[in-house]
Amino acid sequence: MLRIVRTYGFLFVLLLLFASCNTTKFVPEGQYLLNKARVKCVDDKSVSASDLNDYLRQHQNTEILGFWKLQLHVYNTAPTDTTTKSKKGMARNAHKMGEAPVIYDEELTRVSMQQLKQQMNNMGYFHAEVDTVKTIKNRKVDITYLVTANRPYTIRHYTVDIPEEAVRVIAQDDRCKVHSGDQFSTEVLDEERVRITNVLRNRGYFYFEKSMLEFTADSALNSHEVDIKLHFAPYIMQLDSESLARLRTRYKIRDVHYQMDYNPTRLPDSVQLKHETDRFGNDYSWTGSRFLRKGAIRSASRIRRGDTYSVWREERTYARMNALAPVKYVDIAFVPAGDSLLDCYITISRGRRHSFAAEVEGTYSAGDWGVAAGLNYTNKNLFRGAEVFTIGGRGSYEWRTDGGRAIEARAETGLQFASNVKINIAYNYQQRPEEYTRTIANAGLGYIVPRKPGSRWTHVFNLIDVNYIYVPWMSETFKNRFLNRSSVLISSYEDHFILDWSYFGTYSTYNSRTPNRSYLNLGMRIETAGNALYGIATLANLKKSEDGQYMLWRIPFAQYAKGDINFTYHGIIDPQHHLVGHVGLGVAVPYLNATVLPFEKRYFGGGANSVRGWQARTLGPGTFRGVNGAYAYDLQVGDIKLDMNLEYRYKVWRFIELAAFLDAGNIWTIRSYETQRGGEFLWDEFYKQIAWSYGVGLRLDFSLFLFRIDFGVKLHDPSRIAEGKQWRTVSNGLGWKDDMTFHFAIGYPF
Repeated sequence: MLRIVRTYGFLFVLLLLFASCNTTKFVPEGQYLLNKARVKCVDDKSVSASDLNDYLRQHQNTEILGFWKLQLHVYNTAPTDTTTKSKKGMARNAHKMGEAPVIYDEELTRVSMQQLKQQMNNMGYFHAEVDTVKTIKNRKVDITYLVTANRPYTIRHYTVDIPEEAVRVIAQDDRCKVHSGDQFSTEVLDEERVRITNVLRNRGYFYFEKSMLEFTADSALNSHEVDIKLHFAPYIMQLDSESLARLRTRYKIRDVHYQMDYNPTRLPDSVQLKHETDRFGNDYSWTGSRFLRKGAIRSASRIRRGDTYSVWREERTYARMNALAPVKYVDIAFVPAGDSLLDCYITISRGRRHSFAAEVEGTYSAGDWGVAAGLNYTNKNLFRGAEVFTIGGRGSYEWRTDGGRAIEARAETGLQFASNVKINIAYNYQQRPEEYTRTIANAGLGYIVPRKPGSRWTHVFNLIDVNYIYVPWMSETFKNRFLNRSSVLISSYEDHFILDWSYFGTYSTYNSRTPNRSYLNLGMRIETAGNALYGIATLANLKKSEDGQYMLWRIPFAQYAKGDINFTYHGIIDPQHHLVGHVGLGVAVPYLNATVLPFEKRYFGGGANSVRGWQARTLGPGTFRGVNGAYAYDLQVGDIKLDMNLEYRYKVWRFIELAAFLDAGNIWTIRSYETQRGGEFLWDEFYKQIAWSYGVGLRLDFSLFLFRIDFGVKLHDPSRIAEGKQWRTVSNGLGWKDDMTFHFAIGYPF
């Protein structure tokens, strides 16, 4: 099977390479293929050529790595002779999956030059020049737009010519974005209009809009300076007295009506409203089938009777109500209700309350085959207060090459309240008949901090998390190996207790309104365990065990601190080409009541989301190479982890995406352990022990989920440093069995 994959994969690559030799195959006679179109800034390095490239009206065919027009090559595999049905089908499929050649258009070049000139004007370069250099060869055109920025214009004076005092005061306050001496920019001017409008609308001026404000720029000064004046749009002064009065009026909320049936239109007069008063004395009315308790609705709403209208309260209400699990759709409308009064109609439609999810998968690891299945149920409105109840289970069965069987089963349930308090309980059973039987019971209480509108941060606090690990049986062989006093894993296979607290925070600059703009994600986690118990034990002067540990109900408890940080940058070259970089670092330190971390809290290297030249739990720590050269699942763990990844993603067609990646990283222990020789982190050695791998991947994006296949190849294997074969090449024994790995996963690796 592997030989077939390699053979046909090689033939496919050859086919594409040969197709590339004739990129003008479907270019009509007398016309030219647009081979390259780029922008070059001649004199001002502060002007981004890549940003200006967006204003071109004609681009070359999509390229991988900046030179390979894969989709055009696929298109060109179509036969020119389509007289037979089979050839017609081949041509149709090639043209459907590929991309037609971009035919050079002189008129679009002229329009592109105008667009570049206009954008330079918007940036303050009023005397910018745009020229082109065109090269024609072999029926292909390379065109370069040469942009000479020349000296930019700056703002000499900024004045506000607004008769309305309420608007004028805001425009002249300290938060103004327009300043004398700054370079002229239409983008900054538009941001100032938005700022003024938002402040006014938050103060009750419901009918005020951004389009009512305009800027006039006067550059007729025989210099590189410009005077800016802010004033009302001309049409404002032509409005009738009633319209002008509305603009000057600050509105208050008279009544709030909740419509519990899906109906985005305003409330019909024929509908009977039911009036109530909440526990704070606020009056409101509602109609329809109330699938949410009034307390849940009112706590999510920031719009109250008697309040001054505020666009911030409106946006906050949208965000909080859409965050309620059973809510599918929210619409907020305001209707005039007399002088300076508005009635607010909030329409809420219900989504699906119950959902089920099932999964079945096959597994393969180090020669062991297995099967796993899981089932989960979710109720998004358990007590009609937007409580999310989940319950599920998962089981796996593995046939091992040594003749044994491995069984694992997990059951868990959780409940998250609308107040963002969450409770979870889980139980895990592991059975390895030749080795041990272990159970892990877990219970936790957490809180998700409500996210403010416009905030890029999300904060989650696990206030308390309790884990009890119980090992009822262990074979004598396994016991002698791991329960002797020299074993680093002794505490992992003895009964132990973990009481921890953790914080998880994420930050993202992603904006759904600009999905094609580069962004970054930052995630951090801090976790500590055993501190409170250690303090109590010390104050109570409790006795210690033979190993010097305090005990809780005759069971030792873990004590450690752990911190993780992950940084991911999504560089979006264009909608089809992404370059994604990721760096992850984790450090965990046991102390006082523990000399080693619990096994389930330690790091492992390799796998589909780490260094993809290795299977999960087969990399490290340091130069450690398992037991007798074989992978040792229980020993290949550490206290420090470093992952560095660079991945190029290219969307070929609809749901098909290709990737090329380079990964680096490893894990280390913070101390030297006899059973993990070469695993200790040392400042003068760790950089030599970083593992490297490279590979390619295929992604199938089905909207609801993304299926991923990655093929990783080892480049630098630190476990082979001692034998001088750490750089994996054919001459050093590079082979399919030991140095190449397939990964199957759901979702992106980072």
